[in-house]
Amino acid sequence: MSVEGKITLLELNNLVKESINQNLSTSYWVIAEIAEIKEHSSGHCYLELVYKDKETENIKAKARATIWNYTYRMLKPYFETATGQSLVNGLTILVNVQVVFHEFFGYSLNILDIDPTYTIGEIELRRRETINKLIADGVYEMNKEVEIDDVPKRIAIISSENAAGYQDFRKQLSNNPYGYVFSVTLFPAIMQGDEAENSIINQLGNIYSQINNFDVVIIVRGGGSQTDLSCFDSYELASNVAQFPLPVITGIGHDKDTSVTDMVAHTSVKTPTAAAEFIIARFNDADTELYQVTEKISSIIKNLLDENLSTIQKYSQLLVLHSTKEISKYKLTLNTFVHRASKADLIILYNSNKLSNLGNALKKTPYGLKILKRNLELEIEKLKTIPNRLIKTEKNKVEFLSRTSEHLDPKNILHRGYSMTYSNNEIIKSSKQVKKNDVITTILSDGTVSSIINKTSN
Repeated sequence: MSVEGKITLLELNNLVKESINQNLSTSYWVIAEIAEIKEHSSGHCYLELVYKDKETENIKAKARATIWNYTYRMLKPYFETATGQSLVNGLTILVNVQVVFHEFFGYSLNILDIDPTYTIGEIELRRRETINKLIADGVYEMNKEVEIDDVPKRIAIISSENAAGYQDFRKQLSNNPYGYVFSVTLFPAIMQGDEAENSIINQLGNIYSQINNFDVVIIVRGGGSQTDLSCFDSYELASNVAQFPLPVITGIGHDKDTSVTDMVAHTSVKTPTAAAEFIIARFNDADTELYQVTEKISSIIKNLLDENLSTIQKYSQLLVLHSTKEISKYKLTLNTFVHRASKADLIILYNSNKLSNLGNALKKTPYGLKILKRNLELEIEKLKTIPNRLIKTEKNKVEFLSRTSEHLDPKNILHRGYSMTYSNNEIIKSSKQVKKNDVITTILSDGTVSSIINKTSN
């Protein structure tokens, strides 16, 4: 086979290169999605761009692209300042490219410029789609409706352990001027980059597994790039936050925009320090309210005591007076029965003398010995029973009077539900003692009640 008319691969690639240079010499504005991006230590930025089918998400085209260091130094800050977003995987961009073909490296694109306004539109479109989907799912307002404690003392915080924002939060919380003490548990997570979304969602799951240990969840971020906030606009993260059963407070440290996660959270503040201040403020509000309630109760009690002191003193004196009279009366009755009981000794003495006389009669009259002996036995039996029966009877009377005296004690009468009613310092025993609009006072076991007569009837 002749080699005439044959060319080498190098010659072919050169022909392709020459053809591209001749026919594709101009630059083109191209819409593509970043599939992969790497910043080299040399300052160059290497990307893999793809184009996907909008319905199936299948990749339809792919190309390597390069932003040389002298261009990247200008494009990167320009893009981030305009969009508030870094160049990251999954971002759709509009770039001005020049088609190049190298005989060794093959086909690629050189990125010459980038239009941030297109990406802003894409970002906002995705945000709006995410928000609409959360609303359609019925979860957009769920976390805002979760009731937050007046004093959220037990705090679960999601942040990077070494983040400046987390350190600011702890410092602000610990150095509060009121001396409040909080329980803070850190759930460390990656807060930026491709892994941030899954890392934060996983830590929300860990908090949920021990949810009874916490009152509130706080997500803070600080010390990282202000432009790398794309994960907080993702549907999955926002959906997890929206449906979380504890109130979620976000302080992810950005002033320019509000992320979708901020929108669905119970409370959104700008910085980690502001998140700490929010918690301290709730404690201080509760503290102030408690102080005001205490002062109000103390004032009410003082006024009631001042208003009723004289009445309480008057009826206390009346109660003591009546109690003393009743107790004295029943003591006198009790002493009378005790005196009667003491007469049992005289009865015993009388019967003893009678027994002695019978004995003497026996000695003088032997004929009636049997009869007298029988009478003697009867009298002995009487002597045995009479004193005991008399003493028992009198003892029962004494115990009855003692119980009666105790039941009639005014204090006990009041405790059994009875009451004493006075009008003009006199006990009311008849409805005829009062008339309409008279003021009467009723003494109960635990205090007094003042009333105005509306109607009387027999």
